[in-house]
Amino acid sequence: MASIDISGLVKDYHDRAGNRTRVLDGIDLSITGETFVSIVGPSGSGKTTLLNIVSGIESHTAGNVSLRAGDRDARVGYVFQDPRLLPWRTVDQNLSFVQHDRDGWAERAQHYLDLVGLGHLGDRFPAQLSGGQQQRVGIARAFSVEPDILLMDEPFSHLDAMTSRTLREHLERIWLESRRTVMFVTHDVTEAVQLSDRIVVLAPGGHVHETIEVDLPRPRRASDPAVAVLQAEVLARFEVLEARAAAARAEVPA
Repeated sequence: MASIDISGLVKDYHDRAGNRTRVLDGIDLSITGETFVSIVGPSGSGKTTLLNIVSGIESHTAGNVSLRAGDRDARVGYVFQDPRLLPWRTVDQNLSFVQHDRDGWAERAQHYLDLVGLGHLGDRFPAQLSGGQQQRVGIARAFSVEPDILLMDEPFSHLDAMTSRTLREHLERIWLESRRTVMFVTHDVTEAVQLSDRIVVLAPGGHVHETIEVDLPRPRRASDPAVAVLQAEVLARFEVLEARAAAARAEVPA
C-alpha cells in the first residue's frame, strides 16, 4: 500500500535583497492507499509548489515528505500540464522510453493506450495528434510505468471544456482499474468533485484551510445532480476564501 506523508512542510523563497516570502507554511497531509486526492486553492496558495516538492523537483525549507510503498520507496509517475512528448519518437516509443521494467512493457503500453482510446495510434508521432490526444498519451505513459503514486499537475488546464470533460472520463476509468494513490492539483472545482475521494483546500499563505470528503458513487458525470450540488458547495467555500484573500491584500499598504 502506497502513502504520501507530509509533516510540518515549509517553503520559503528569498529575493536578491534577502526578503523572504513564505509559500507553504506548516503543511500536514497524509494520503494513503487506493485514493484520489485533489489539491485546490486560490492563486498563490502554493498548490504547484507543494506538488513539486512532493515529486522532488523542488527542495523544501523545513518539514518532511515521505513517499513509501510498504517497506520501500514508492515508484512515482508524473503527469504534467503539457504532455512533454519527445517529438522525434512515436507514441509507442515515448511510452517505451520511460519504462523501468522492460519485461512486458509493450503489453502494458498497449493496455493503457487502449484505456485512453488511442490503442490504434501507437505508430503516430506527436505532431500528428491533437492536443487532447497528446495529453491522453501523457496519462497512458504515466500509468504504464505502473507507479505506486501518481502526481498530476493541472493536466487539463490548457484544453477546451469538451476535451477536458472527455479526458476526465478517461482518467476516472483508468484510475478505477488501476487504483493508484493519486495527488492531483487543479484550479477547477468541477474536476476536483468529479474525480476525487477527498479535496484538500489550500489557503493563500500556504496552509490547509479544510478537507472535504467526497462520498459519491462512481463513475461520476458533471451533469449528475449530486455532483452539481457538491460542486456548488465547494465553489461557495472557495469564493469565501478568495474574498478573504482579496480583503487581506487590500489592507496591505502600497
